[in-house]
Order: sequence, then structure tokens, then C-alpha cells
Amino acid sequence: MKVAAKFGTLDAGGVKGLPVVQKRHGTLGGSITDEIETQIVEGRLAPGEKLDEVVLGNQFSVSRTPIREALRALAAKGLVEFRPRIGAIVACPTVGEVMDLFELVAELEGVAARLASERMTDEDRRHIVEAHDACQNAAVTLDPHKYYETNGEFHSAIRRAAHNKILLEQTELLDKRLSPYRRFITFRPGRIETALREHEAIYTAILAHDGDAAAIAMRDHVQVLAEESLALAKSLRF
Repeated sequence: MKVAAKFGTLDAGGVKGLPVVQKRHGTLGGSITDEIETQIVEGRLAPGEKLDEVVLGNQFSVSRTPIREALRALAAKGLVEFRPRIGAIVACPTVGEVMDLFELVAELEGVAARLASERMTDEDRRHIVEAHDACQNAAVTLDPHKYYETNGEFHSAIRRAAHNKILLEQTELLDKRLSPYRRFITFRPGRIETALREHEAIYTAILAHDGDAAAIAMRDHVQVLAEESLALAKSLRF
């Protein structure tokens, strides 16, 4: 498994192919937290999956203490839960909770779209245009993984163009909690084509500096994900 530069691979004292923390870069606990968070966001650790401190300690070639600290930090972000007699697991919300999260994100992203239409700089506009074009190109390849990545870049470009630090932080945190479910919905047949039409409405309104239309189009776009999340009950563990 390839990992970021701050991680190497274990030598004879560890398990081949698993990440090991290089202490010279940042704090030990922070590096472990970042790597586990990445695995959750990218879907390599699934909702409900047990996070055993001993197993993780062996994977990262560290004691249980930094692992425990990392799991607590992720629990504070809503990405990990602690269950009695089970221990830490990847956060596993109910269908209702997933829908609640989508509804909240829809409102926050709607605000971001409105603010972006009012506050974007020329550079922000360029990033939004580039991200929009990248989404269209990814859709042509019929590669859902590539489209999921470019879709995230499109939404991120809009959030950043809103120039509201707190809004950006909170929206991105909630988006990480929803990442396994966004990924699932993105991969459903026909979803990419529908999303492209929704993106076009958002994109057109923002570039026209029509804040109200941008907010409505973005809320509708994310709310569709909330409605489709009902299908998760048949495909994911809760």
C-alpha cells in the first residue's frame, strides 16, 4: 500500500506493506491521526469496522498510547465511536442520522454557494471553472473514482470562494463524516449524469453572481443525496 511521505513501510520488525510513522515529521500522534482519518475518508476503513488498539499499534509500530490518543481525537471529530464492550469503531450513524447530516450540509453548502457568488475573486473564479471542467472530463471517462475526486474539488473550490473560515472548517468536517455515504451514492448507476446537471445549475448561478439561485441549486443538489441515503440501509451496516 502506498502512503504519504511521512510514512514508510515496516522493516523486518513489522508487517510488510503497512504504514509506519516517521517521527521526524510533526507529532507522532498527529501523524497517526491523519493516516487513520485518511483511511476512513477514503473508505478503506468502513463504517462500523472495529479499530483495535493492539492491531493498529502493530501496524504503525508504536505503543497503544499514541493509538488511543489518535482515536480520541477522531472521536472528537465524529469519525470514530467508542462502544461498550467493543471499543473503538469507525463511526456508524443510523440512516436517520445520515439524513440529518446531509440536511445540515445542504444548508451550509447553500450558504457557501451564495457567499461565493458575492465574494469570489478572479482566482476563485478560475478554480471553480477548472474544477467544473474537471468534473465534466471525469464523467466522460465513466470512472466513478475519478469523478468522486473531482466532485470534491468542485465543492471545495466553492467553499473556499466563500471566504468564511468557520463555514469552511465546519462544512469540511461534516463532509468527512459523510464521505463513505457520498462515495456510495456517487457510484450508483446514473448518479453522475444527474449530478452534472445539478452542478451546471450551481456553476451558472455562481458565475452570474446570482446568490439566491446559487444557494437554492446547491441545497437541492445536496438534498438529493439525503433522499438517496435511504438506499444505504440495504447496502451498508448501521
